[in-house]
Amino acid sequence: MSRARRPLHLIAAVAIAGACERSSPGPAVVEVAPPIAIATGESDPSPAAVPPSTPAVEPPVVSAQTQVATAQAPDTQALPLEEPPGFGEIRPPLGRPAPETLTVHGLAGFEVVAIHAQPDLSSPRLGYLRFGQRVMVTPRVDDQGKECAKGFHGLADGGFVCVSKGFTVDEAKPPYMYLPPPPPRLDDPIPYDYGAIAKDGTPLWWRMADDEEIALAGQRYDAIVAAAAPAEPEPAAKPNNPARPRRSDDTPDPPTADDGVADADDTPPVEPATPEPRAADLPDVDDSEAPEPIELTPEQLAEQRRRKEAAKKRAEERAKADREQQQALARKAARLPLNSKSPFLEAGFVITLGEKVRDQGHTWWRTTRGAFVQSNRAWRKSTSDFHGGPLPEGAGFPFGFVMEENASASVMSKRGKLEWKRKLEFREFLVFAHEVEIGSRAYLVTADGLHVRSSDLRLAKPATKPEQVRPYERWIDVDLESQLLVAYQGDVPVYATLVSTGKKGTDEESFLTPVGKFRITTKHMSSSMEGNTASDGAYSIQDVPWAMFFDGNYALHGAFWHSKFGARRSHGCVNLGPTDARWLFLWTTPFVPSAWHGVSAHEGAPGSMVVIH
Repeated sequence: MSRARRPLHLIAAVAIAGACERSSPGPAVVEVAPPIAIATGESDPSPAAVPPSTPAVEPPVVSAQTQVATAQAPDTQALPLEEPPGFGEIRPPLGRPAPETLTVHGLAGFEVVAIHAQPDLSSPRLGYLRFGQRVMVTPRVDDQGKECAKGFHGLADGGFVCVSKGFTVDEAKPPYMYLPPPPPRLDDPIPYDYGAIAKDGTPLWWRMADDEEIALAGQRYDAIVAAAAPAEPEPAAKPNNPARPRRSDDTPDPPTADDGVADADDTPPVEPATPEPRAADLPDVDDSEAPEPIELTPEQLAEQRRRKEAAKKRAEERAKADREQQQALARKAARLPLNSKSPFLEAGFVITLGEKVRDQGHTWWRTTRGAFVQSNRAWRKSTSDFHGGPLPEGAGFPFGFVMEENASASVMSKRGKLEWKRKLEFREFLVFAHEVEIGSRAYLVTADGLHVRSSDLRLAKPATKPEQVRPYERWIDVDLESQLLVAYQGDVPVYATLVSTGKKGTDEESFLTPVGKFRITTKHMSSSMEGNTASDGAYSIQDVPWAMFFDGNYALHGAFWHSKFGARRSHGCVNLGPTDARWLFLWTTPFVPSAWHGVSAHEGAPGSMVVIH
């Protein structure tokens, strides 16, 4: 992707082609205010947040959910320096509540439910819950800022959600939700089912519409298209006489000798007008033969009046019904339940699919974000998943990828000659033990003896750990020239893959990926990305998976819509295969607590460093 549109909930928290869209970036790290004491029935708060420059040694209290989230992180090889206790965990300033206090059922009813560091809407946001997420929370905690009318509730991993901001609670049972969305498949590199919009002007509804509303939405879209279309120039008036323009009253001039028209003798004769008949020429009429007027009885007159009044009443009733129908349609048109931000989708836009439902003769897709799209306007989208892989324990450089279509591997025979062994897959990941030269050609040799010509490979180059990174920290190196990403823990490479970074674009619209040292600021299991570029047009992809923002609107994220990894393609973001993106998402810091959809780096819980060069 390109410069990704940072989700609005995390613009405020810190704050969705293949591309990322520019918007106002949030700060790189959220500063969490010092802890304050409140009577919530919680366990003792954790130690004060520790700044990134001094990683905490005291472990925070870890909930069962957090332990599950940590267990999902990929295994890495043993390192000479161990990570300190609590490494990568978020550090809520008021600690985590005791498990026995989580007695209230909660449900996220909005697309995004913010998690605040303290029971105060002005406090920093640690992350957010996604629409449809169910969690157990503590009893009500009053709002310190007095802006959350229905109070806050504490989460198992720390932080607070406001009931007045899209969160529903019930002490007795789980709150009801109509057509709950499917949760993300956290064990799957592609966490949702995706669909592609088939036709421009497809309405995105907040509820299933009836026939009238569907027709009205079509009229509204047609009006939008007509208003945006350039006005056609009016045809120029054809002059009456090529030699002389018409007069201002547009009355043709009478022909003259030099007008180039036929002479008077050549013009056809004009038929004389037929004279009006004179009274003497009209035939005689016998008045005695005219019919006598019929006189109606009083009863007939009354019936005639009754029928006229009934016809008049019916006409008035029809006119009234027509007016009421038009007024009802106008009211319905004024409040059509379309998505107010993106009411109409273009062909090729991507949505995430939930279940199919049927209503009033129409079949609908329910999206994972709670909206509805007619099923005949979207079809399931195919996905792809190229990936690299982890390095074996103890392995180091050299390693890389096969970048020749017809590359092969050979083995050394007992006679001391190379013999063909097998064809290599394009972009196959290989780790080598050493390099040799045979017949003036350089070969790299794997641990099991496969010889591969160096010219068929794209090899990773060793990177130097930045000074800001501690010996045990996890960080990422992205080489724009080779389109290679290597994940390190300290000085040890642990994972490698090919990426697609920003393409050159144009002088007016460059999509190049920024160069420098950055820290991951926010992480999202999925994040919608959209935009409109002069060179590539409009795009919109719901729920781009495993997004890790590192510089304003630039992110590392999964890209399931293409398989061009190893070549520049995006609008500025670092595109990864979904498997690679998921691995990095679970491996980088800060870790996303269980049940959360996104997390923000904050004081004491910095994001992993990303170096791009």
